[in-house]
Amino acid sequence: MSIFQQQLSRRGLLRVGGGLAAAAAVGTSLVGCSSPGTTDDVLRIGCMLPITGPNALLGQSSWRGVELAAQMRNEAGGIAGKKLEIVFADVPDVRMAASESRRLVFSKNIKISLGTYGSSLSLAASEVFARTGYAYVELGGVSPAIVSRGYERVFRINPDSNKMAIKALEIMKDFVAPQLGKSPSELKVMVVHEDSNYGQSLATAAKKAAEPLGMKIFATEAYSAKQTDVSSTVARIKAAKPDAVFAISYAADAVLLGRSMRDAGVKVPAWVGGGGGYSMQEFSNALGSAADGVLDADFPQPRMNTEQAPGLPEFLERYREKYGVDPDSGYPQVNFTGASLVFDVLESIGGIDDPDAFAQAMRQAAFAAGQSVCGWGLQIGDDGQNTRSDHNVMQWRDGKLETVYPAKYAVRDAELITPFSR
Repeated sequence: MSIFQQQLSRRGLLRVGGGLAAAAAVGTSLVGCSSPGTTDDVLRIGCMLPITGPNALLGQSSWRGVELAAQMRNEAGGIAGKKLEIVFADVPDVRMAASESRRLVFSKNIKISLGTYGSSLSLAASEVFARTGYAYVELGGVSPAIVSRGYERVFRINPDSNKMAIKALEIMKDFVAPQLGKSPSELKVMVVHEDSNYGQSLATAAKKAAEPLGMKIFATEAYSAKQTDVSSTVARIKAAKPDAVFAISYAADAVLLGRSMRDAGVKVPAWVGGGGGYSMQEFSNALGSAADGVLDADFPQPRMNTEQAPGLPEFLERYREKYGVDPDSGYPQVNFTGASLVFDVLESIGGIDDPDAFAQAMRQAAFAAGQSVCGWGLQIGDDGQNTRSDHNVMQWRDGKLETVYPAKYAVRDAELITPFSR
């Protein structure tokens, strides 16, 4: 049993009061005195996430997962007897991701860092760590390019956009097509995506995944997530008359698309989001009953079969104790899982931050699926990608995002409800 499992099994930890010292050392300024980095008593690693700017909602959610994982690890004795400190950097855009990475490396002596939620941010941050010979672990960005550049010390715990696209098309093939009385090859699938690296990578992945599933993407529509009017996009969706839309959006544009679809009276039998804004509680709050029926292929979410995610109830209880609310998405859960797995690897090498030793330990780690609050395990492939993580499909109904696919992770069956029509 890993330390990750042990700390979640100790229910006494859930009753620890707020008097214990915080685990994470947060420093977001661009300049500052140099740090000794890891010492005999303290293991310091970095973490970069966007807690301001356009991606702040999911960035803050991601940070809470890392922060809670670090706090619980320290309460359980730290890592190999050392106190764990997370040296944090806010990276609201690509320029800051690059500059803050350099600050962590050259001013703070950070040799291993976690990050960064967004694919574009991850590409910039991991480049700095890789080129300086240090190690970087992505916990949320989904672009395949993050681990396809040949860097030996760049890893990713979460699944990539290829797996997300496959899962979105699988729910269309296995559920939507039969509900509409069509074969997968007859299903008219349209991809609608924002035009950053995130949206483009998922759109490309969907096209690649369709043919092996006996399906075809018959139309694609790109838009800017910075737009405040998507009426032209909605008009093209209406003209295309798709059976199912695979939609890739951030938080604000997901709500904007939903409202515009509702106001224009455009009805699509199935709308499958590709993570991002479709997994946020704010999406349902903003749209109310109009969000009912929207499916979301994404990272695991809190409402899933806990037999496949041991420790999830304890994690949720501890999260509520610390932050006073339920998680607003699966990002705290995912980042808690990723950070905890990294902490287990660091434990296995005695709490040192040597990049080569860490990279070797990451490649040798073998944690079976079903050992985390996401249901993920850890097995690093040749390219640095964790092969034991995957996406699920959830559905909004009555303000709740519940897992409906695959069956072993589901808490209820999917329903074909025309979204944005109420």
